[in-house]
Amino acid sequence: MLSLFAKHYEIIVVDDGSSDSTFSTCQAIATQNPSIKLIRHPQNLGIGMALRSGYQNASSEYVCAIPGDGQFNITELTQVRPFDNSIYYSFYRLETNYSWYRSILTWFNRFFNQHMLAIYLRDVNWIKVYRKEQLELVDPQLKSSLIESEICAKLYKLKILPIEIPSQYHLRAYGDSKGGNWNTLSKAALETIKLWWLVTFHKNKVQ
Repeated sequence: MLSLFAKHYEIIVVDDGSSDSTFSTCQAIATQNPSIKLIRHPQNLGIGMALRSGYQNASSEYVCAIPGDGQFNITELTQVRPFDNSIYYSFYRLETNYSWYRSILTWFNRFFNQHMLAIYLRDVNWIKVYRKEQLELVDPQLKSSLIESEICAKLYKLKILPIEIPSQYHLRAYGDSKGGNWNTLSKAALETIKLWWLVTFHKNKVQ
């Protein structure tokens, strides 16, 4: 499947403190495929740290984080064309089928991104394709789910703008949603001020 996108690739699997057989299963697969790089967190650190681990350990020219729940069809990546450091690709969900609770959280997130961080993205928390150099340039620091807001806000400050592509949001095939649970929300709330500070600091740094 990945040969559709590139002749040379790596697959980075981040096991975020799973308590089942996920790690041993991935380990067995990785021994048969040298393109797979397996990272294991000894305990669950949340989506932010899972993304940071993946981004920091990526070595290829282009980097894309995809959730392991089957809600994104990777064949959509065929729409991405080679690009330089002046742009990146951002997919946005045409429909989410969120509950009223998740919809309200999403609205507040979008409001904060637009009015406090000047991020004008349709869907900051969905699939992105960055260049490795871009991630090194913005140097993500957050540990919560706000890490994508941090990355995109810093890219905006650097005049690196997104090409947005509509995406189909599929029913979850594996696992349970944790995007709106208290643990995820509390981590994000605690890092909100830090996010604003990091983006402001980064703006001053590059001027």
